[in-house]
Amino acid sequence: MSESKKDKIMIACSIFEKELQACLPAEGSPEIIWIDSGLHADLLRLETKLTKILEKCQADGAEVQVFLGSGCHPEINRLVKRFGAGIAPVKNCIEAFCGENVKKLEENRTMIMTPGWIRAWPRIMEALGWDEVDVRINLGRYDRILLLDSGIDPITNDEILMFFDLAQVPIDIEPLQLDHFRCVLNEILR
Repeated sequence: MSESKKDKIMIACSIFEKELQACLPAEGSPEIIWIDSGLHADLLRLETKLTKILEKCQADGAEVQVFLGSGCHPEINRLVKRFGAGIAPVKNCIEAFCGENVKKLEENRTMIMTPGWIRAWPRIMEALGWDEVDVRINLGRYDRILLLDSGIDPITNDEILMFFDLAQVPIDIEPLQLDHFRCVLNEILR
């Protein structure tokens, strides 16, 4: 963030980066400060990073919206409220993309991911101190991974194969329409 006062700031998870940049209006968009998605694996680091950013924004007198889900950290609503910021009306990023459709998509032991999540796994593994065995143990309870791809920054076949080699869980791909995501974004920007 620059030294000059900013009117509107959005603190957003990097999981949304490509989709958010594609869906923001051409004019009147807030400045965005990205939170690394790998911080979800370390709640203390996530809270520390978010607190520092919120403190800086508050000192600058900015209007702040947080585009993280209420389930990303157990204390996130309290933390965001303490700084007078708003937060996205969703539990997590998958709900931001799919809305109530998440429950149906997760049926039959399905884990939902986006290209952003697959690309974030190396950072998540590092934060958790996991190796391939840990990933397979933790993802092994799923019968499949449903990869929802908006096509904005499509995942490559090589990335899919590398993730399958890591997780050893079959991956199905479905297109992701961003209509619900745009509605959530518009609600935050109001």
